[in-house]
This record gives sequence, structure tokens and C-alpha cells, in this order.
Amino acid sequence: MSEEKQNQGSLTSLIPILLLGVATYFMFQFMNDGDKPPQTNVPEVPSDRRNDFKFEKGSGQETIIETEHAVYVLASEGGRIARLYLKRTANMHVPDSLIEESDDPLVKKYKALEVTRGFGMDFQPHLFYLPPLEERLGNPLLNSGAFKQDGPHKQGKITEVKFTLPLTFLGHRLELTKLYRFYDGESFFRQITVLRNLEKETFLLGGDMFYRTFGDLGPKPVSENSRVLQSYGRFFYYNDELTQTHGPGGSGGSFFSCSSNSNKPYNSFTEKDNSLQFMGSTSRYLVAYSHFLNPENPLPSPDGVVQKGQVSPDGRATFTAVFDKLRLEPSSGGAVDLPYLSELPPGTGQTAAPDDTRAQVLQAQKRRDAVVLDSQVYVGLRSDEAHRFHDTALMQAEFGMSEPDAETRDVIYTSSFLAIFSKIRDGIVWLMRQIYQMIGNYGWAIIIIAVSFKLITWPLNQMQVKSMKRMSALKPEMDKINEKYADNPQEKQKRIMALYKEHNVNPAKGCLPMVIQIPIFIALYSAFSESMELWRSPFIFWMNDLSEPDTVYIIKDLFFVQNFHINILPLFMVSSQILQQKFTTVVSDPQQKMLMYFMPVIMIFFFWSMPSGVTLYWTVQNVISIIWQVIANKTGDDPVPAKT
Repeated sequence: MSEEKQNQGSLTSLIPILLLGVATYFMFQFMNDGDKPPQTNVPEVPSDRRNDFKFEKGSGQETIIETEHAVYVLASEGGRIARLYLKRTANMHVPDSLIEESDDPLVKKYKALEVTRGFGMDFQPHLFYLPPLEERLGNPLLNSGAFKQDGPHKQGKITEVKFTLPLTFLGHRLELTKLYRFYDGESFFRQITVLRNLEKETFLLGGDMFYRTFGDLGPKPVSENSRVLQSYGRFFYYNDELTQTHGPGGSGGSFFSCSSNSNKPYNSFTEKDNSLQFMGSTSRYLVAYSHFLNPENPLPSPDGVVQKGQVSPDGRATFTAVFDKLRLEPSSGGAVDLPYLSELPPGTGQTAAPDDTRAQVLQAQKRRDAVVLDSQVYVGLRSDEAHRFHDTALMQAEFGMSEPDAETRDVIYTSSFLAIFSKIRDGIVWLMRQIYQMIGNYGWAIIIIAVSFKLITWPLNQMQVKSMKRMSALKPEMDKINEKYADNPQEKQKRIMALYKEHNVNPAKGCLPMVIQIPIFIALYSAFSESMELWRSPFIFWMNDLSEPDTVYIIKDLFFVQNFHINILPLFMVSSQILQQKFTTVVSDPQQKMLMYFMPVIMIFFFWSMPSGVTLYWTVQNVISIIWQVIANKTGDDPVPAKT
């Protein structure tokens, strides 16, 4: 055993240091995850290259498509999803207060959360995103197109809507087709975009074509809490590498790479052709992405992505896919063969084995006179439970896969570190929901989980309590040794270890229970800080939102800090931590004793901006530990074993 482990003062102080180190590590992982490729600033579009698509404009109708999990509002103007709502379900929490405050009739009717911030999902080709036409990054010109709508058609679990629009570029005739397929019981839908050449001569765009899917995800952040803002981000999988950017300024990179916000207006990633696999955005509780089902033929494969360096506050203008120097061969005649429901035999879907529509689209993607972009789109909770296929046979037929791509899972959790504990985290969230169903309050559910966890880990805690009790009984002897050998650390360590051996005491037993419980605590942190259930969930007294710090007052100017929040629970937590250290730790070295009380104070900086649900759990754990130790200290048993 090393000298550090031989010193009980060091061992006891190791507990808060260890927790602090672990908390620091995964918090930095939470805030910064993923490396960023080199960034390239994009020049302004020359005035002589501002030709754009020409097409008929006009308003149109809106169509509501309802599935088990979502409500889609499709607009024939633009052939797009105008708004997307996630419905309240057993796993999807939509606060009553949000429904009551909303002026949106669909929010009230379906008890649903609108997640696109009101600007929808476009899935739209566009040609410009730079000044003076930079508004088209967030609102492509084709959004005003008068698309012809076909549908909705429904068979089994599938609902389909098709939009078509003729257009020209410098007099060259083209056709844009957009197909949407929605599935009952799934958080995924399918979007197919086809740009087809109608002329008997080659179509050369003369530059890049861009393809906007959607922007930032809702609900919009209502807090200035930096930890909350860091959960809002964008990501893409390009050149076999996942890149994530976080925060309203587009910051990104790993903690160790020390990357920072980009001061460039746009960041372009186009060095490797045909290599963009998926891209999307995250909010605090939700994630959405488009996974491009790329065939061997590279024509329908996006060649890269462009991100806006400083994202606008509303989150509409964010990123777009790039098709490098678009070229379409002369028309081969006839429309592209897509899996239209109106052409499928009855019984497809729920009552019969689904047709292999992915294979059908693969054939269509071999055409050289059209870009056929087939996308699997996920919009849902940031959890493994939500991010899975329920009808694997149908999804295999539609997407050519029986489960979501493994690479996409890396964006479900706020960091790859927290993803390690995802199974434990999901189990805790499930338990929290079950308790809530019985008592109707997530604050009490957290307290019940805290007490239950203490009861389950009773044997481990008893080991720690007994170890601390025995150490406490040896404290007078340890004080004498520390005083006698204060100038001889080596001899002091030797004497202390001899004292331990003489009384058959193993100081490591006091730390073992804490080390074993650290993975559980990390999973609990993830569950209480990232689960949507606590959003707008009140507890008691001043705690009206367990997903936010329990702020009771804001000081607008406190020295160099603006809008300083006064939070109560972190103060209770630190007080209970100090008491716990006092009752459960034996320290005779004055320096170690000072460190013992200093570390809980340091922890307040980590807990100050944490959700009150996390702080509540930690405080309850501390209080229970104090009660147990006080009871153990008052028992009449001889704490020191007989000498051997």
C-alpha cells in the first residue's frame, strides 16, 4: 500500500476530491464533445452569379397528418412541413402549464409540443446563402412555390403525401418532387426529394446546389444558464467523423482540443465528396436529424455541409447540405419510379409483409438525369428508448435497416461519457415515471428514489459507517502520533499503519462504498438533468421548476456579475455536505481538516447552476448519511475491535 493510502487524512479527503474530479470531467464532456475539422470562410456570391430557380408562386392548403407520436402540418406552399408537434405520451412529457399558456389551437387539441419553433422543416433545394441573399439559408426561395399536392394516402401504418413543382433555371426545364411517408408508432419518417431534368440536353448548374433540411430545434431556451445553452447544438457526420457544435454561438470541439467559437460568418466542410451521411440539431431534451440513405451511385449523395458561424437567435438559419457542381444528364424519359401508396397493392403495412421500397428507390437512384435524395428523419426525445424502431419489418422495408444507424446514437446524449451510463439512466427515468403516476409530483419521486437508493446500498453504507466509527475511536492515538512525529512524515506513516494493523482496521473500506456508487450517481445526474419529465415540474414552496435552479431572487448588478441568481438548494446542499464530512470523516492533520471543509464549498460552484432536481437528490442523500452516522455513533457497541 502506498504512502498516500496509508494516511487516513488523505484517504478521507479523497472522497470529495474524487467526486469533484469525476463531476468536473463529465461536465466538461457534457459541454464540449466532438472534434471539428478545419473551417473555411466562404466568399460573397458575385453579382453575375445570382441566377435562381424560376417557378410559380402562390399560397396553398395545409394538411394535418396525425400519428401515434406526432402531428405534422404539411403546406402545399413550399411542399414542406410547416410545423411539427410531438404529442404527449407515456414517455413524452408536455407540461400542463405550457398547454394552458399556448395560443396555438393544435397544442391544446393534441396536448402536444411544437418543436420546430414555428418555422417547420423545408427539405428544400436552394442556390444561395451568402450576402446579399443570406436569408435564403433559413428561408429558401422555393418555400413560396405553388406545389401540386397528391394525398394524403393511407395504407396500414403508412401515411403518404406527394408534392410536385415544375421549375426552370435559365430557361432549362426541371421538376421538383417531394414525398413524405409517416409511420404510426414510430418517431421516424421518410422524406424523398427528386430534382429531375426534363430536357434532352445535359443540365449544368454552373455551381453548387444546397439542400436545407431544418434549423434549430425547440423548445427555445428561456434561461441564460450556460449549461442549458450548451445543450443546444448542431451536428453532422462527414468524412467518417462526427462533428458537434454547442451553444448559441456555434462553439464546438472537445475540452482537450481547446477549440472555440468561430468568428467566421460561415464554416464550409466540402473537402471530401459524397461523404455527408447525416446532419441535425439538438435542444435540451430533443434531437432531430436527417440520415441520407446514400447508394453506391454518388449522384444523390451530399458532398458536404455549410454551417453559419454565428447562428441567429431564432435558430432558423443554421446549416445546409452541399452538392458540388450539380450536373444532370439528358432526360431518359418518364417520371422517377417512387413507392407511391396509390400504386401499391392493398394490405401493405399492418396486415401484410411490407414491400421493399428501399430497393425500389435504390433502382431510381441509379438514374443519371435526376437527383433522388432518400432520407430517414428522426425527431424525438434524447433517449435510447425513443430512438429505436418498433416495427422492425416495416423499417427494414422502408430504410433497408432493422435498427437506426449506430453512428447516430452518439448524438442522442449530451456527451459520449454520459452515454456509457445510458441503460442505468433510462431505468431511473422509467422508475421516476412510475412513482409519478402514483403520487403526481416529481419532487417527491426524487426523494423516494434517493431514500430507496440508500436502502438498497445499506450494506455498503454500513461498511462505510463502521469503518468511520472505528477510525473515530482511534483518533486520540492518531493525534498523538501526528504530534510526536510531525517533523518525520515517513515515521508518522509507519506508526499510523502499525496502529491500523494493531486494531485490525482497514481505512480503504471507508472509501470503497463511495467509489462503487459513483457510476450510479452519474446516471442519476443524467436522469435528473436531461430528462424532460422535470421540465416545468413544480415541487414545493419556491421550487417551481425542477429542471432549473431554484432561484428566489436575481440581483441585477453584483460587483462584476450581472443578473446574479440567488439559489437556496445549493446552500442547503453545501451545509449538509459539511455536516456529513464532520460526522463521517476522521482527520487529525490540520491541513487535511481544512481541505475537508473547503471541498464542499468548491462544490457549490458546480451545483449553483444545476437543475434543482439534481441538487435536491444530492441534499437528501447527504441528510440520510448524516442521520445514519449519528445513530451509529450513539450505539453502545465497542467500536474498536480487539487487538490481535
